Amino acid sequence: MLISLQVKRLAVILCSLMVLSLTGCWNYREVEKVTTVAGIAIDKGDKDGEIQLTVEVVDGSGGEDVLNVGSNRITLTGKTMFDVVRKMITQSGRRLYWAHAKSIILSQDIAREGSARIIDWYVRDTETRADIHILVSGEKTAEAVLRNDGGLNAPLSFKIDEMLKNEKSLSNAPVMEIFDFADTVNTPGISSVLPMIYLTEHDKHTTASVQGMAVFDRDRMLGTIHADDTKYALFLRDEIKGGILTLGDYNHPPGISLEIFKNKTKVKPVLVDGQIEIRVKTQTVTVLDEAQFNGVDYIAPKGREEIEKLAEDMLVKKMENVIHIAQTQYHQDIFGFGDRIHKKMPKLWKTLVADWDERFSKLKVTVESDVVIRGTASTKKPLKMEEEDE
Repeated sequence: MLISLQVKRLAVILCSLMVLSLTGCWNYREVEKVTTVAGIAIDKGDKDGEIQLTVEVVDGSGGEDVLNVGSNRITLTGKTMFDVVRKMITQSGRRLYWAHAKSIILSQDIAREGSARIIDWYVRDTETRADIHILVSGEKTAEAVLRNDGGLNAPLSFKIDEMLKNEKSLSNAPVMEIFDFADTVNTPGISSVLPMIYLTEHDKHTTASVQGMAVFDRDRMLGTIHADDTKYALFLRDEIKGGILTLGDYNHPPGISLEIFKNKTKVKPVLVDGQIEIRVKTQTVTVLDEAQFNGVDYIAPKGREEIEKLAEDMLVKKMENVIHIAQTQYHQDIFGFGDRIHKKMPKLWKTLVADWDERFSKLKVTVESDVVIRGTASTKKPLKMEEEDE
């Protein structure tokens, strides 16, 4: 009887604790007392030593659809990020709520001087989230991009978020969240990259376009790589989720489009005569979406194999070209070859890490590609990917 009574008392105590834990979120704030930030643009201020912060805020007047809510921009300058953020209360009349922010756009001036000082506040602040996307403006300022909404008066930052989510079907730019970028900056053996964002003319309106990437030496931007080359850098980074491989064009046969179904890139460090080398092999399953040239029967095994060989040769050539750009123009291991050596040969890596940029510039890299066209009469099953040795 005594045990039963003790059990009942314990149950009452546990229920009471559960009720207290369900009273609400610890940092809950009433909606009418905060202004929600959708996106951020960071530029250098007009005065020496100052930065300019532009935030896109949403007013919620568009209804429940976040893509249709209205938006406004606030721009202020200050000596530090926190200095500017607090000043913005005088413009908005309310504290800024950062947890729903979708993107940060850095100007090239800021990125070239060192982005770590700028993003440090965002990573440290308790009200922000580390899954926000970070990009570099291809325009003169980051503000110029954030202030353009294509004439629709809808939050550009939410559109950028959607563009980056759909980037896997294009593979024209890397997708990088601020936490991943900060982590890469501090990781030996792989150099940081960020997507570029530009303003482009479309149907008499200026719209934002994400394409290409910025190359960094730690947190300092060195330059950019075009979208056409970026795709093949993503192959080497094993970050291809989709996209199109084109062979020729409308005026130059074969004029073929292969949609990427899936891809696996295997990077293997090897020692040859005491020297470290990298061997890369890509395995790509594609679907034939377009064939303008009728000179090849791509349904027949011979024709299909011919197209696969053309695609393989093209991939190898393009990947070798972007490796050459990284080695000779930037001297930065944007592919993470050093990180792979670190994981596979940790003792050897200790002898290489001190001057890896120089060693990477002279590193011998061999590239091999295997392309399969899926869905023809002779190929009914997708290619089985080789598992990478861990």
